[in-house]
Amino acid sequence: VPALNKLPAALTVTTAPWWKAGVDWMTLNLFDYIEVVRVFALLHFLNPMRAAFESLPWFGVLLVVVAVGWRIGGRGLALVVGLLSFFAAATGLWVPAMQTLYLAGAATLVACILGIPVGLMASRSDRVQAVVIPIIDTLQTIPMFCFIIPVVMLFRVGDVTALIATVAFAIVPAVRYTNHGLRQVPHHLIEAGKVSGCTRWQLFRHVQLPVAMPEILLGINQTILLALSMIIICAMVGTRDLGQEIFKALAKADSGRGIVAGLVIAFIGITADRLITAWVEKRRKERGMA
Repeated sequence: VPALNKLPAALTVTTAPWWKAGVDWMTLNLFDYIEVVRVFALLHFLNPMRAAFESLPWFGVLLVVVAVGWRIGGRGLALVVGLLSFFAAATGLWVPAMQTLYLAGAATLVACILGIPVGLMASRSDRVQAVVIPIIDTLQTIPMFCFIIPVVMLFRVGDVTALIATVAFAIVPAVRYTNHGLRQVPHHLIEAGKVSGCTRWQLFRHVQLPVAMPEILLGINQTILLALSMIIICAMVGTRDLGQEIFKALAKADSGRGIVAGLVIAFIGITADRLITAWVEKRRKERGMA
């Protein structure tokens, strides 16, 4: 049917002007408040954290990572995470790696501070869950670049913009896994706690939280990995990290430089994943949940 082949332009509807009008209104009327928030976050949170990470000695960090790996998973895990961590120093990309780790760490921290309480509220109420789940499903399916556009309009380019966009993208696992973990606590354990005379707070602290903790840790693990992937995209808004190394390699057609920077990013994510996963398995075995 030719008439149904293409929708006439006169019949199309878009919400794009409404979104643009909303962002423009906030930029015009809330600029002073937004600037106060941006400068405060930059001066009192991001800049000190960046300086601390950039000053970390590679050998000291390597020793800590190996020690943690040995304590959690034994010799094999210690060797793997030690070699992966040493790669960043051996390739001369230690400082960009720490810059990436700082921003990903800051985004993960904020995402967990915001996301875990939301997941907790969703686990306590079906009504809250019915509101939260569609929102996080939407956040999970929005392309990465779409998070950057409105934030740049409001906060301009820089680390604050990268932080906000990364938190919006990476917060989903923190919410979802917390909600899922707390809802999966066996009912007989909750009943046993109630029979033992636990208050609601004691029941949460001594029964629900310990049992759900492995699931929550897996959510934090996924949050870290999503933050790392988003940080690379945020190199477009002026961050100084491994993402910039990749963009420079792309501009100069230097495939080797780009691959090495990409491997360093991947190894950071793998190191975090191996350590957290080993810790989760250890806690499950300790509690007889393996």
